[in-house]
Amino acid sequence: MTPSEALQDIRGYALAGRIEISPHARGSMRKRGAVFADVRHALATATACRAEPRDRWRVDSVDCEGDSLTVVVVLEGGVVVVTVF
Repeated sequence: MTPSEALQDIRGYALAGRIEISPHARGSMRKRGAVFADVRHALATATACRAEPRDRWRVDSVDCEGDSLTVVVVLEGGVVVVTVF
């Protein structure tokens, strides 16, 4: 899968609400003060992503308030959020 294809899938899944948050990501969100809406916004409006090891994708975007938000995801019939920072 190319980064362009992954980005299209990530944005589509986010817009469709097909987002799962892993337990680790929930902890990362709490530490950062991010809520589900911030993650969804970052994924739905992302303009680029890049491949990471273990079939993960790193999405650098912004939250609902325009602050930088990086989300690492796996695509498994939807977006599984692995971590947020």
